[in-house]
Amino acid sequence: MTITVKIEDANLAELLAKVEAGEDVLLVRDDAAVARLQAIPRKETRQQVIEDILEFRKKMPSITQEEIAEWKALGRR
Repeated sequence: MTITVKIEDANLAELLAKVEAGEDVLLVRDDAAVARLQAIPRKETRQQVIEDILEFRKKMPSITQEEIAEWKALGRR
């Protein structure tokens, strides 16, 4: 969820608390967006995504080099 805040009304400590809680904060001046505050993804989150992808790949059928070469040849037609 994104929260929109006028720059004049911004309280940095409050905004950072919202970002740490998972909110995106959009800073607006004169009805125009000028900045977005977003949390930096934590390493654990990235690691979990990598593990999820590797787990998904284990469930997928193997692909041979011949199949890849055939797909490349089809794409060149």
